[in-house]
Amino acid sequence: MRRCIWIVAFISLATLIANAQVKSIQGGAGRLVTSHSSPAQPKPTVGNGMTNQDVVDLVNLGLAEDIIIQKIQTTPVTNFDTSVAGLKALKSTRVSDAIIRVMLSPHAPLPSSTTLASSSAEVSGLPKEIGVYVMIRNALTEVEPEIVGWQTGGVGKRIATVGFTRGHINGKIMRSHSPLRVANPVEFVIRTPEGTSVTEYQLLSLYEKGNRREFRAVTGGILHASGGAERTAIEFKSEKIGDRTWKIRFSNLSPGEYGFLPPGISSASISSSGKMYTFGVQE
Repeated sequence: MRRCIWIVAFISLATLIANAQVKSIQGGAGRLVTSHSSPAQPKPTVGNGMTNQDVVDLVNLGLAEDIIIQKIQTTPVTNFDTSVAGLKALKSTRVSDAIIRVMLSPHAPLPSSTTLASSSAEVSGLPKEIGVYVMIRNALTEVEPEIVGWQTGGVGKRIATVGFTRGHINGKIMRSHSPLRVANPVEFVIRTPEGTSVTEYQLLSLYEKGNRREFRAVTGGILHASGGAERTAIEFKSEKIGDRTWKIRFSNLSPGEYGFLPPGISSASISSSGKMYTFGVQE
């Protein structure tokens, strides 16, 4: 009996030792596999992208507008707040309209460099303000107008009284010569008010009389000229080069005094002062 007990105890002990050895082998194998496997790589995380504050920071750094725009357009992820409140905050921090426009559509197709160059040259080469300009040394120079005084006697008085829109009126400009002196060939650019064409301007030859210059204008426009005013009115051809902008070129104007008279001569304006863009052609 005692022998049987010893046999059972020996078998149980052997079983426990065998199980312990198996677990040790499995653990070692696990450690072996782990030591030879590649270390786990962290997953890339996508940030919040470029924000309004990033743009404000770039503006505060003093970077040029085109650099900031290029940065916006080449950033893969953007997270701009373009709500009304967001736009108000951007304007309050001196972010330009051009930058805000790109923020509204940050990944719109970029125009080609050729298109940018042509449009830039087209815009920068034309005057933005209404007036008459002359080309001097390949640059447009604004022609300063001189004050015109209208004579109210004779034909002018009759027009002012009965309101004729067709006829002639005499004007005078103090000083015997225009301060602007040009030589042939000469090129002018005229930008007109909204709803006005360059054909409504009159180019008039001025004649000297003592210490002033005088001229006769056509109150109904040059197309309605009749009588003696045609002698002082000079026809010209124009080429439209932009919105409300025309180019006029002369190659053989005779030496003398001239002036562009803008439209607006009427019975209501005859008794008041007007203006004329004057110039003198040198021999």
